[in-house]
Amino acid sequence: MTTIFSRARLAALALCLGAAAASAQQRPAPRMPHPAAGREQCLTCHGPGANEHIKSTPASHHYAATACAMCHRPAATMPPAARHVLDDAHAACTSCHKAGAAEGVPVPPASHETYHESLCRGCHEAATQPGDAR
Repeated sequence: MTTIFSRARLAALALCLGAAAASAQQRPAPRMPHPAAGREQCLTCHGPGANEHIKSTPASHHYAATACAMCHRPAATMPPAARHVLDDAHAACTSCHKAGAAEGVPVPPASHETYHESLCRGCHEAATQPGDAR
C-alpha cells in the first residue's frame, strides 16, 4: 500500500522527470551549493522576492517547496565551515575575507565575486568546535 507521502514524492519525481524528458536539450538540474538537511522549505530563501541576492525559482516550477531535492542534489563537496562563530559581530564577512587579508584568513574564490556577503551564512556554517573546519 502506498502512503500519501510516498504518492506525493512519486508525483513530484514524475513531474521532475517529465519536465526533464520534455526537452532533450534541457540541462540537468543544478546542484545545490549548500546541504539540504534542515533547509527543506526551499522557498523561504528561493521564493519570488524572498531575497534579492538569492536566485528565485524559475516561473516554470510549480512544485511544493519540499519537492526541490527530488531533482536538485547537494554538490559533491560542501562549502568549508567557518573557523569562528557566525554571530552579528561577524556579519560583515568581506571586512576580513578579502584580497590582502591577514595570513590564514581565507579569501573567497573568484566564483564568489558576484555574491553579496549576506549569502555567506547560507552555505558556510559555524565550525562544530572552535578552530574546526569541514
